[in-house]
Amino acid sequence: EPAGYHCPNCLFEVNTTSVRSEKNSCARNCFQCPVCTHVLSVVESSEGERPFSLSCTVCCWNSREIGWEFEKATGISAQIERLRAAEDAPREYSALLDYWRTVQRVSAASTAAAGAGSFKQRLAVSNTSVVPEYRTVAGSSDTEQARVAELMALENADYVPYTSDPRRNEPQRIRLHMKLARRCCSCHHILIKPMPKAQATQFKIQLMAANFLPTITLPSRLSLKYPPQSLEGPFAVGRALPVILRFANPLYTEMKVGVSACSPGDVRVEVISKQFTLPPYTEPWEYDDDEDDDSSSDLHNSSSDQRAGIVDRHGNRVAIQLSVTPLVPAPNLVVPLYITCSHIDDIDGEKDRSSSAVSKSSSRAVTDSFWIYVILGSAQ
Repeated sequence: EPAGYHCPNCLFEVNTTSVRSEKNSCARNCFQCPVCTHVLSVVESSEGERPFSLSCTVCCWNSREIGWEFEKATGISAQIERLRAAEDAPREYSALLDYWRTVQRVSAASTAAAGAGSFKQRLAVSNTSVVPEYRTVAGSSDTEQARVAELMALENADYVPYTSDPRRNEPQRIRLHMKLARRCCSCHHILIKPMPKAQATQFKIQLMAANFLPTITLPSRLSLKYPPQSLEGPFAVGRALPVILRFANPLYTEMKVGVSACSPGDVRVEVISKQFTLPPYTEPWEYDDDEDDDSSSDLHNSSSDQRAGIVDRHGNRVAIQLSVTPLVPAPNLVVPLYITCSHIDDIDGEKDRSSSAVSKSSSRAVTDSFWIYVILGSAQ
């Protein structure tokens, strides 16, 4: 659904209520050249009572060629509407004269045919005389478009005549662009809503699932203590292959992660660390201050982490080790893993990120579960 309208040329924001009245076009001095569709600019000349006109800097087209001259450089759209009204008035007056002359001729013919007959005879003659319906000059183009649409609907229509638009050589106002918001198909809750300003690239609401799930990667190398992972086939049957997965927490709250493996017939998977906790996300410039504290705690908890299957901790990232054993010779191995993650979500959004105390009335536990498939081997 539309979240905001703006002009792509001047970046002017238009209210939703004004879009229909402005015919989805920019109401300022934004026009397209009728020859090359480039944006026209307002230029000034010292000749005539109306010194301003629209000019194209690419093809050198000027609005003076069609008689468009303006008194001032602002409010071009309103001045053009007045010029069009002045051009349509004489044509509308001539069309009205022709219409009433036709009505008079039809009325005179019916009166002469009736003669001096009775009232019923004159009424019958007047009913047989068909008076054409009056159509405005602006409605003639609609009739022409309807006729062309009817011809295009025919199956045997091999040729559709060209409809000459009297205003095809006039500059057109630039169409408005809009920003769209997305809703959930099931509950109709707003998932994505951009900022209404035309210059802004941020989102006012962004509730994508990827922003609340941990990022899972296969690191090529963690540190000098661990050799690089060799995950290219072929793999030896019956030989355990250590695989390291790294989880990163994108939230500002602590996240608990559970990993369970499903061993298919061609591979056996063993997860040593089935449950662990991801620290909350911190800003990148805070990592340097935390490295000194983490180094001392890593020396103290390194043995316990290794026994629990955790091979590395840094910031909001935790790396765990899996044991994958091929049972049949295959160039690629597919390892299915079932991931369960839970965190505490602050409903009011006013919780202090540095504080660990969360009131039960303003928080809720959110649990998400999903499958991932880790493909090991050479890329095909």
